[in-house]
Amino acid sequence: MKLTNVRVQKYKCVEDSGEFRVDQVTCLVGKNESGKSALLEALYKLNPVEPDEGFRKTDYPRKSALIDEGQEDIKSVQAIVTEWSLEEADLALLHKDLPELGIQSDAVLKISKGYDGSQNWDIAINEKEAVSTLISNAHFNAAEKSSLGNPETIQELSQCLESINNPTEKQRSVLEKVDRSYPDGHAMSGVWTCLENAFPHFIYFQEYKHLPGKVSINELIRHEQAGGLSFQLKMFQALLKLANSSAQEIADAPRSEELIMQLEAVSNRITNEIFAYWSQNRHLRVDFRCDIARSGDPEPFNEGYVFQTRIRNERHQATVNFDERSTGFIWFFSFLVWFSQMRENYGDKLIILLDEPGLTLHGKAQQDLLRYIRERLQPNFQVIYTTHSPFMLDVENIFSLRTVEDFVSRRTVGSREAEDFLGTKVSEHILSHDRDTILPLQGHLGYDIASTLFVGPYVLVVEGPGEFAYLHWFARQLASKNRKSLDLRWAIAPAEGASKVTSFVTLFKGIGLKIAVLMDYHDGQKRLVDKLGRVNTN
Repeated sequence: MKLTNVRVQKYKCVEDSGEFRVDQVTCLVGKNESGKSALLEALYKLNPVEPDEGFRKTDYPRKSALIDEGQEDIKSVQAIVTEWSLEEADLALLHKDLPELGIQSDAVLKISKGYDGSQNWDIAINEKEAVSTLISNAHFNAAEKSSLGNPETIQELSQCLESINNPTEKQRSVLEKVDRSYPDGHAMSGVWTCLENAFPHFIYFQEYKHLPGKVSINELIRHEQAGGLSFQLKMFQALLKLANSSAQEIADAPRSEELIMQLEAVSNRITNEIFAYWSQNRHLRVDFRCDIARSGDPEPFNEGYVFQTRIRNERHQATVNFDERSTGFIWFFSFLVWFSQMRENYGDKLIILLDEPGLTLHGKAQQDLLRYIRERLQPNFQVIYTTHSPFMLDVENIFSLRTVEDFVSRRTVGSREAEDFLGTKVSEHILSHDRDTILPLQGHLGYDIASTLFVGPYVLVVEGPGEFAYLHWFARQLASKNRKSLDLRWAIAPAEGASKVTSFVTLFKGIGLKIAVLMDYHDGQKRLVDKLGRVNTN
């Protein structure tokens, strides 16, 4: 199953996001407080990897609560609505277990969830035809068929078969098939039962979620017994599970050589994976220690055993507690620990939601993280992430960007202007009207221009980011098909409007670059073109 479309409604700041398309990797770009996190939270609640309390009444938009109360039951609101395409394995399973439904390869599966906490599945099927197929395939004789009446739904067929006092062997066989394939008598329950294990879980990771640098083993055991673990302690549990260990095993045998060996193996594997993409400092290693607590330390680290995760800097021959290391490295290591454990639990049936990943990373490290997403995650997992950083935008896949805005509609009422606040909206039109929203894109394009201008002496000046995006995309597509494309020596420079093209040309000409210009030519711009000609001859 592959997620293709998402719509969020009536959740926190989101009145109605509108339906937006999801790719293998999708970036939601927008300024702070635009609603990016709310979109990921709503999506996560559809099928979370960890038990979640679902949509609460307090999540309902405050300004809508009083208006909607009495007009509609909040529990009937579907806060998250998604569409999924079926892959070959899904279709094969459906055709094997539920051939009578005749589900086609282009069928769209809709899955939603709302404030009543239930998950709702829907797919286009002809249930009357499915019932007819079941009856036809049973090869009933005239008497057996007439005793059924004229059922038009799976449920009606089941009720008809159950009402027969002395069913024949064929009738019992069909009833067993219906009971087995459609647990509650409804067609959708059959689809759900068939595809439940194929339905991906969502993993949601935020900046503040990280592995704790110090853990009291006794305190962890008490929380495990009470059933109240914080996310940080769950992450530590995940680390121990990767090493095939547990808190109780550490308490019973904290200095076990086998445990040390297993933890070092986990640390080496994750650290090596990080440093394949971490260009900031390659002299770091992760060490684990388990020592007897000291009575003078603060609670709960003054009893039992204390487990510490420390970072060793080989260059300076020193270690520091994990919590004191750069937050960027902490985030990367913590994410890989959690993701590794979730993959152990669910295999490749995961969709990864990253909220502002690498927010504290240096710009170059953010590009490393983007490369990690592209090379390690994208081949096997769908990824949706939010950002307002120009370094986290993949302009090579610019059409996978979605802008997120807290939308305001303006109208004139009499002699004054009124504003209607419509809440968070998601758009595939990346050249948003809100300059703050597209500021990261403009920043990335500016960085891209600055970093490529001096690679070669050739510059192609275009009117704006739109032309830049299209030329860049078409150049990549042509190159992938081994056709003639834009020579790599040419750097594309968007001038942010026809009126600024002359200034760009003058600037680049002044530093000795060779320039070509691509722009519209119509009556309103003939004067600009003539001016460019004069710049070229001077």
